[in-house]
Amino acid sequence: MPVPILRTAKGRHAAPLPDPFPTLATSRFNVRFRPGQVVMLAGPPGAGKTNLALVAALRMAAKGATCLYISADSDETTMAARAAAAITGHPVVEVERTIEFGLFAEEYGPRLALLPIRFEYDPSDPSIEDIGHAIAAWVELWGRPPDLLVVDNLMNLSGDDGNEWQAMRQSIKNLHWLARRIKSCVLLLHHTSEQESQHIESAPPRGAIQGKVSQLQSLILTTASRGGELFLAVVKNRHGLSDPMAREPLRWVVDFSNCRVFDQRLSEELASHGNTTKGVYAPQVEH
Repeated sequence: MPVPILRTAKGRHAAPLPDPFPTLATSRFNVRFRPGQVVMLAGPPGAGKTNLALVAALRMAAKGATCLYISADSDETTMAARAAAAITGHPVVEVERTIEFGLFAEEYGPRLALLPIRFEYDPSDPSIEDIGHAIAAWVELWGRPPDLLVVDNLMNLSGDDGNEWQAMRQSIKNLHWLARRIKSCVLLLHHTSEQESQHIESAPPRGAIQGKVSQLQSLILTTASRGGELFLAVVKNRHGLSDPMAREPLRWVVDFSNCRVFDQRLSEELASHGNTTKGVYAPQVEH
């Protein structure tokens, strides 16, 4: 496999990465993000996958984990606005205004620069070789591969196979090889089927993953959202319990207007107020 300048990352310890969502780690599923393994986050379009992955990456980075985020699905302006909103709690629309008026670097640049996370946007259909080049550049700067590699998303990756499903399977094989090679945790975003409406409004089962590409991942999470509620199911978990049919998803509070995720159970009080997150305290990302 012609991936540039990637040697096995000898001496990299196998301890799990910092927990981005403590309630997920302390749940009966005992979910941890581990080096050298591929984690898939899957859900229907509009489920909040990118927001969830971004918040996870920012929280891990705030706790010292380095992260390279391959954003093939969303452009630089969108991701910059979401990242700044997630850190500060400011509405995304307000952050976008600072971008429009050329004030983003002054208002949010210093806070984002404190975190060991960087984004890669080109090309929009990266191959495994392109990802290898991005990692090689990272190693030149940091001296070692990133602890977390986010790939958003599987369907944007280019492959040599003309068949879409075969290309996706090959991409996962390549990422599995890469994770083992550089001992990074790879968080891969992917879509689930939209054919059944209940899968759009609640966490889809493992069988709803498009292309049935679920063999090599150590951990698969599926997600969906409805109003201010996010559903997250652990449909595959090599290191603990799993819920393949997504019958018992975790239910969290989310506010997509400012990219905040509150990984706690939806309280009766919030439910009685139309699933709104108004008035809920959201701790700032640690620095």
